Amino acid sequence: MRLIVLVEARAAPRLHTVEGLWRRSTKTRPGSMTEFIRTRRLLDSAEIDRIIATAPLDLVRFQDVAADIPIEERPTMRQWIDRFNEGIDRLAA
Repeated sequence: MRLIVLVEARAAPRLHTVEGLWRRSTKTRPGSMTEFIRTRRLLDSAEIDRIIATAPLDLVRFQDVAADIPIEERPTMRQWIDRFNEGIDRLAA
């Protein structure tokens, strides 16, 4: 769930004609996966808000730093996601 919120938060600045990654609302769900997760209480609202506020900036910084590292030495996106999840787990403890 956290990764979905992260991906949608990162995409949000470019989503001009749709509500979210599900595009548009239907009778059964909103266009935003994040709103669905929040409404169904699949994640705590405070955690969702924190991810939206901080993770996209951290991801952009990671990508900027990684761009300056030779590709064979560059950290993988998996490593960033693992660090992201470790941080969430520490906050939950």
